[in-house]
Amino acid sequence: MSNTNEENKDPNLAQRIRIKISDETDIRVEMISHIHRSITKERKNKAHIDSKNATRFIIQDLINNDNGSIQEILKYNGVKSSEDFGTVVKKLCEEGILIKEEDDNYEDFNGHFITESIDDFIKLQKLKKDRDWFKIVSYSLYSIGIAIVIVSYATSIPNKIGWLGWGLGMVGWGLLTYKSKIKISLNKILNINKV
Repeated sequence: MSNTNEENKDPNLAQRIRIKISDETDIRVEMISHIHRSITKERKNKAHIDSKNATRFIIQDLINNDNGSIQEILKYNGVKSSEDFGTVVKKLCEEGILIKEEDDNYEDFNGHFITESIDDFIKLQKLKKDRDWFKIVSYSLYSIGIAIVIVSYATSIPNKIGWLGWGLGMVGWGLLTYKSKIKISLNKILNINKV
């Protein structure tokens, strides 16, 4: 499955189609948007999303959003089973928002889970929250640096410690700002060492 260019012509088209699908299926618009984003988003490992692995990616993205119990989220949004994902994807394809590829089959969504037993599916698929350690370290350095600088202004902490805080904050900010460039450079270095 892949995205179409129809959304570029009319920015509100996708939302209107999601609302229409929501009215037809009794699945909330937010969940339809989530399903669409999960299928069309760029993945770290460049995985091709087809009908066989789409359910896994949709649930993985729900776990990563960290908004509570997956079972409660699915119930609240009107999803009774994995077949509902297939219904939404089929309607998105029929409306021209997604493109069905040759090897995609809507029946591949059947039988993965029912909402009451979603925890069994999650355990079977070994799904867990993806942690972005780069982001965690960056925000931590930035926050600690800011805290040290603020405390140095408020109390009589030596200037050297204040400058240390400023330095930590700048390192954190730099990591966040230049994340993609740093990752590209690290990948080049790691690939050179493998040769």
